[in-house]
Amino acid sequence: MGPTFIEYGFPALQQNPLPLVARPVLERLSETYKDIVHLAIRDGDGDEVLYIDKLTSLRGPETRSRIGYCMPLTRTGIGKALLLGDGAEMWRRLCDADHTGDPDVVDAASQFVAAMRGRLRSGSTTDMEENEPGIRCVAAPVRDGSAAVAAAVSITATRPYMPAAWMRALAPVVREAAAKISSRLGFSSERRAAP
Repeated sequence: MGPTFIEYGFPALQQNPLPLVARPVLERLSETYKDIVHLAIRDGDGDEVLYIDKLTSLRGPETRSRIGYCMPLTRTGIGKALLLGDGAEMWRRLCDADHTGDPDVVDAASQFVAAMRGRLRSGSTTDMEENEPGIRCVAAPVRDGSAAVAAAVSITATRPYMPAAWMRALAPVVREAAAKISSRLGFSSERRAAP
């Protein structure tokens, strides 16, 4: 982290009411499921995930995520949840940027866009070790009073604690937690959220 981030970034995080509003919901998730719980927004440029809260797990190894730390949107479950408010053009642009110089990826953007369309229908996203080997997560978007995606919440664990069947079972749990935070931000489920 550079001095500019320290000078401007942390005060901005402290002035954001979202962690305070979301904290009771995050604590319930952490206490109930014993896994890592994240809350994140997009960074100032909108091209990366910025973690604004993290509750650590009582089991398993730690992840590299930290409050104030940024990661790619298209390689993290929580980043994909943040992208559910965007459309295919943005998904493609960010995926291309995240995979620049990756010779093993053939047409990653088209595959990513197709997968994101399915995630948009389900209302939740996953990370199947795309960002960090052995780490998986389930995430969902948090919407504000205007129905825009303002943040995302996730439950994260190592592979042994996060088999595919458990991830499917967690998806409605994470969506419900995101809905509770959204409600506290003034979002009404009667208002249609446009991607």
